[in-house]
Amino acid sequence: MSFRLVYNSIKQNSLFKDSFWAVAGNGFGNFLLLVSGILIARILQKDLYGAYGLVKTTMFYVAAFSTFGLGYTSTKFIAEYVQKDDTKLRNIAISSIKITLLTSITLCLLLFLFANRLAGFVNHPELSSSFRYLGAIIICRALSTVGAGLLGGFKSFKVLGINNVISGAVMLAVSIPFTVFWGLNGALLALLTSQLLISILNLTSVRRTLKELINQASPCFTIDLLTFSIPVAIQELTYSLANWGASLLLTKYASLGEVGIYTACTQWNAIILFIPGLLSNVVLSYLSSSAADSNSENHKILIHRMLLINFSCAVIPFLVVFCLSSVIVSFYGPSFLGMKPVLNILILSTIFTCLSSVLTSDLISEGKNWTLFIIRVIRDIIQVICLYLLLKSTGGANAALYYAILILAISVFFLLSLYLAYRSIHRRTNLVNEAFYNE
Repeated sequence: MSFRLVYNSIKQNSLFKDSFWAVAGNGFGNFLLLVSGILIARILQKDLYGAYGLVKTTMFYVAAFSTFGLGYTSTKFIAEYVQKDDTKLRNIAISSIKITLLTSITLCLLLFLFANRLAGFVNHPELSSSFRYLGAIIICRALSTVGAGLLGGFKSFKVLGINNVISGAVMLAVSIPFTVFWGLNGALLALLTSQLLISILNLTSVRRTLKELINQASPCFTIDLLTFSIPVAIQELTYSLANWGASLLLTKYASLGEVGIYTACTQWNAIILFIPGLLSNVVLSYLSSSAADSNSENHKILIHRMLLINFSCAVIPFLVVFCLSSVIVSFYGPSFLGMKPVLNILILSTIFTCLSSVLTSDLISEGKNWTLFIIRVIRDIIQVICLYLLLKSTGGANAALYYAILILAISVFFLLSLYLAYRSIHRRTNLVNEAFYNE
């Protein structure tokens, strides 16, 4: 087969095209966010950047729960009903947005009311105003997440990629002047600006897509979405509590400086995982469509292909970052002393995380949300308990390093647990299919 025929075959493949736009658009957008993060870290220095990281971490985890699992659920439902009955798509989208808006506003109000107590718990009462005004960022983040989920279900990955590039460019443009003039509050204002913009862009794109659909009456999907999303939402809650709680433990029993080192390293985790992460909507969308197919062998082949793609997309940037870790650490300045070993250990965990994301999407596409819930809860409980014991036994010394080692161990445990669940579920499916054909 000639090179031209192979090239044309790949070019016309829908999975390849969707993956390309997810990687190219979102990848460049995340690169812009990384540059913004490095510049903010240099301006604020380690301790203030640790405060910024704590507030940002709080926003991401609270916003993740406030979507009530609809980032994943909306992708699955849209991808399925595009195939089965497109008259229901409008109500799926509207119900998803309404639920997310309601839950995010509720959590925003709770955070506003308990901001003083939260700041007091981490022994930094000066952060109470930052926590209090964090609510607006949470609402924007939640809406942009569910918007991205809906666009993923529609396979509008080109639009999604362009939206992320625009948001990342705005974040880079405003982060330096805002941080220089207003310090920590300016950095948070830049974050709010980018999140507000991406939420508007994503929801506008969803609205434009819905306008192209035939407007036919269909039953409300709120109950169906909530029923499917409850175990996913609880998983988001336990994950958010575990990781947010870990950040609070680092702040309380170590220092904001350790939080700053850990936050800086997680930026590079995000860079290594940006391709697998951006492909997560592609993976879930295609696996959800494939799950409805009675041919389990095709589904299995698709999973193996996506595992290989995710592994390849993670291992190459991992090796680059690992080899350049000394140079990377120098970008942050002398206040980030001790960051290199934390960075190297933390980025190693991304190899296991990217493989886990494919198996996670498969369990969701198969409707095995409660199985996934049990595995995630066990993982999250182990993580928090082990970190607490580590911090107490070491007195908070080298907290970021010990936390990185713990995350690596937890990532391996999570992948093995998902693999065992995957094997068990598909073995039962094969037995059922064999019994059916034998009859």
